[in-house]
Amino acid sequence: MSRAAVEPIAPVDAQAIRTALRSTLGASRTLPPEAYLSEEVLAWERSHFFEGSWVCLGRAEELSGPGVVREWHGWAFADASGYALPFEEHVGNLDELVAPWEPERLFVAAKHEYVVNANWKTITENYHECYHCPSIHPALCKVTPVDSGENFPHNGCWVGGNMELMDFAETMSFTGRGGGVPIRGLDEKQRREVYYYGLFPNLLISLHPDYVMTHRMDPLTPGKTWVECSWLFPPEVTELADFDPSYASEFWDVTNREDWAACESVQRGLASRGARQGPFAWNEDEVHLFMAIVGRGYLEGRIFPPPQANDSGGAAS
Repeated sequence: MSRAAVEPIAPVDAQAIRTALRSTLGASRTLPPEAYLSEEVLAWERSHFFEGSWVCLGRAEELSGPGVVREWHGWAFADASGYALPFEEHVGNLDELVAPWEPERLFVAAKHEYVVNANWKTITENYHECYHCPSIHPALCKVTPVDSGENFPHNGCWVGGNMELMDFAETMSFTGRGGGVPIRGLDEKQRREVYYYGLFPNLLISLHPDYVMTHRMDPLTPGKTWVECSWLFPPEVTELADFDPSYASEFWDVTNREDWAACESVQRGLASRGARQGPFAWNEDEVHLFMAIVGRGYLEGRIFPPPQANDSGGAAS
């Protein structure tokens, strides 16, 4: 289906979308259930979000041949439509936040693939809040204070921020101990925090003191998403006789599966007869900003950077 053959406005009730775009968190509501359930909506998203925007195809070294329109820090991106924002505007200031980790010099040491019975947006929304963490992530809560960190100002098509490590922890692992080497060039603050960024539409980037983790998504159906999780390490780890990336990958595999169960539960709720648009919790401001990207895209037919968070914890109009 060509882009020209698809209506620019998504097949979702426009007034329902606008309630997700209100200027404060308290006045806003989540996207309506049909945004997560409708085959028509997913077809529209494929055309406008995944084919009409800069989508991550994977690591550049794993790809060859034509079709890669840009390479960014070792990841390959393509805009199949030719209508997307210039790549520099799409990424915006995320570039300077990611650059100290030099992802382009890292290598993939572990990779897992999952098929999650949930909409791709549900998975992203789960990634952008941690108020659910105490109830489902016991291992994660041992190494990071779930109420720490802040959201960062953005001028690209991304949202995200940081979380701190517990005083005893070197990184995110079951013990808090690392099994690799610190990534060169990071300052003291960066070695004591983890950074979580979602680059619209399909790449989640998690920056740790000693490794980088990514989730790359491809929606299969409205209620099923393929997720590739990769763990990247600096080349210096190859000099360690006992290097094993499982200290990171096994920790996050457990955490991922906990998240997938939660996302699948949310998806079942969205499909129930009583599902309605709901209010945001006070600490779902990043989820609100993500939904603002989606909602504005639904109304205008293309992707724009989200608004900044205002003093009320919501999105500025």
